[in-house]
Amino acid sequence: MDNLLIIVTFVLFVSILIIGSQLARIIGARRRAQLLADNLLQKRCDRIAGILHLISDRYMPIQTKMILTEFLISGLTHLQKMSKKESHEATLNEMTHVASLMKAGKYTLNQERVSSKAHLDKVNEGLTVLPTFLKGLTTQGQLDKSIALKQVEQIRFMRQLATTDFLSHLAQQDLDADRLTQAREKYLSALAGLEKFVSVGNSKDEIEKLQYKISRLDQKLHTKMKAQNQEHTATRSN
Repeated sequence: MDNLLIIVTFVLFVSILIIGSQLARIIGARRRAQLLADNLLQKRCDRIAGILHLISDRYMPIQTKMILTEFLISGLTHLQKMSKKESHEATLNEMTHVASLMKAGKYTLNQERVSSKAHLDKVNEGLTVLPTFLKGLTTQGQLDKSIALKQVEQIRFMRQLATTDFLSHLAQQDLDADRLTQAREKYLSALAGLEKFVSVGNSKDEIEKLQYKISRLDQKLHTKMKAQNQEHTATRSN
């Protein structure tokens, strides 16, 4: 009887050790998975925060901005529960304020325009990653597919708008230096890019503004050419 009790006790002890070992492995695996998920979330939040701070509202659809802001608020709230950081708290407070202003219709748009190649490259880099990010949200069931598709088209237009603004900036430099023909070429290139997005709602105003600039420039070129012809004729007469 004593031997049987010893055997049963030993079997129970071994079983407990095995179960405990398995539970420890499961808990460890879950902790590692959670750590990896939190690290990934941290990187995504850092990336999104960088994009929101870098890209002005002229090149960021307001609905996309709201989606990114809400994602950032949710992500940083989770990360703060895991490990409180002053940087997280500061960004979280900032994004919460921005979100409240947007929802109340009191948010003031930052309309800063691209005025250098380096700035254009950074804007394009930030906008390029957004379609993949939005697609990921639809895959996870966090964003309606039709909304995501509309925002992706808007983002494509915003990339072109940034390029157009840069070309317009270069064209203005040509105008200031009286290089009218070169300025016209840049404006036409900028217009051609925008005309690929005539179906995007806010493209119409930008296209009309460029068409007006080109029309005014054509008048200047005509006047300049007329004056040159008259000067040439007068020179020949003399």
